[in-house]
Amino acid sequence: MVNDKQNLQDKEKKDSFDIGSRSIIGSKNQSRFELLAKNRDESILFKPFFYVGFSLFLIICSVFIFFYIVTYVIPPMKQAIKVGEITYSRGDVVRFIRFNQRMSEDLGVDFEIGNSVFEALKTILEGELAYQIAPRYGISVSNERLDKQIEILMGYIENAEGVEGSQEHKKNIEESYRQFLNKTSLSDNEYREYVKRTIFREELRTIVSRDVSRIQPHVNVYEIVFETLDLSLVNAIEKQITLGNNIEEIALQYSEDKEVLRTKGNLGWLPKGINQELDRIFFGLNEDGSKTLPIGQLSKQPYYKNEEQLYAFYYLSDYLEAREVTDKNFDLLTNVQFDQFINSFTDEYNLWMDIDSDIYNWINSKVLSASNSEFIKDGETISESQGLQTSSN
Repeated sequence: MVNDKQNLQDKEKKDSFDIGSRSIIGSKNQSRFELLAKNRDESILFKPFFYVGFSLFLIICSVFIFFYIVTYVIPPMKQAIKVGEITYSRGDVVRFIRFNQRMSEDLGVDFEIGNSVFEALKTILEGELAYQIAPRYGISVSNERLDKQIEILMGYIENAEGVEGSQEHKKNIEESYRQFLNKTSLSDNEYREYVKRTIFREELRTIVSRDVSRIQPHVNVYEIVFETLDLSLVNAIEKQITLGNNIEEIALQYSEDKEVLRTKGNLGWLPKGINQELDRIFFGLNEDGSKTLPIGQLSKQPYYKNEEQLYAFYYLSDYLEAREVTDKNFDLLTNVQFDQFINSFTDEYNLWMDIDSDIYNWINSKVLSASNSEFIKDGETISESQGLQTSSN
């Protein structure tokens, strides 16, 4: 009896031990700690390929971010113009071109983007320099003058008597101005600063023009142009000139200029100082003091016109030592004088303008991209308005 009781106790102890053993040892005779270690080893977080893959993912993301920053973030921030301590970025140049483009389009004037990059850089530099040296020349611009100039740029050039200053007139200007700022993505302050510097530039240019004489040496010029250089034709022209044939008839016969039927080759009276290269042809002197191009003769060497890609020969029918300059030519002479005046401040104000083919193409592409997106947006707006009108009808 005692033995049976003892055997029962031993069996209960053994069963208890087996239960404890099963709680510690799992399947395949593995303990909990061994199972945890196995699960940890099998987890993806502890697999070597996970770290390799994650590293590659970070590298690829970094490359994309790098190229995005290099392509879209850094270029607009790069310096394009420097005047003293003031700098303008490429993005500033794009915005300047965009608002000039928008103004031209609103006024119905054609705007050639391809020719605008250099002019924009030049205008911004000249405007900023004029703004900085204005006190030296007694130039100032009032808020009233600035507001008036903005009205003119918005197209409000002439107003009927009694209309200007009215509430309706002011509301029209404010609405046009608001729409203009929205289209160009400019703030009011940005646009006013651009316009202000443009006024300073024009005021400074007016001061410089006072030193330009309206009496200059002139030559009456005829031009004969060719798309391709043909020496046999040049010899034929020289022969006809030697025979005393009329230069206008010769130009009509040989010149490939599109306007020759209207102009008969005559460029009119041109003053000295507009173009340095042409000055050497028209007003230059040889070592013996004789003229490089005598009256009544054809120029010996062709002058290549880069923009038109044409070869030009010149003939001078007359020369005057003193003749009054026309308004158009006076404006061209003023431009030359103004360029020289601006360049005289290069060292003092550390004038710098960055322009090459890459920058030229980048700025042009951004202006075109902005123009195209705006064109699409305007088209969608027109379509929506037409749809609303149709549905209302």
